[in-house]
Amino acid sequence: MLKGALIAFGIMIGAIVIPGVHWVSIWFGPFLAGFFGGGIAKADEDKIVKFGLLVAAMMIVPLAVALGALFLFDIGGFIRFFLIVMAIVIVPYTWFGVTLGALMSYLSRKKAIERAAAEEAEAASS
Repeated sequence: MLKGALIAFGIMIGAIVIPGVHWVSIWFGPFLAGFFGGGIAKADEDKIVKFGLLVAAMMIVPLAVALGALFLFDIGGFIRFFLIVMAIVIVPYTWFGVTLGALMSYLSRKKAIERAAAEEAEAASS
C-alpha cells in the first residue's frame, strides 16, 4: 500500500508543479492520485479509508514547509491569511479526494472482475 500511496503523492505534487495547467489540475489531483494510486495499491473496501489517510498524512510535509516559510520569512497580509487557510483545508481535501478516487478505482476493478467472470461463465456454457 505504501508504493501506491507514494505514487498518489507524486501525482498530486506533479499536478501542482506544472505551470499554467496547475490552476485546473490541482483541484482534480487528489482524485486522480487516489484512482491510480489506489489501483496500484489494490485498495479494497477495508483499505480505502486507510489509503486516503496515509496519502493525506504525507501532505503534512508540504504543509510544514509552507508554514515554516510563513514564520521564517515573516510573511504578512493576505498571503499569510491564504497560507493559513490552505494549511487548514489541504489535508481534509486531500483525504476526501484520494479516498473518493480510491473508491472509484476499487469499484471499476470490481466491475471488471465481475464482467470477466460473467464472460468466462458464458463461454463455458456455450
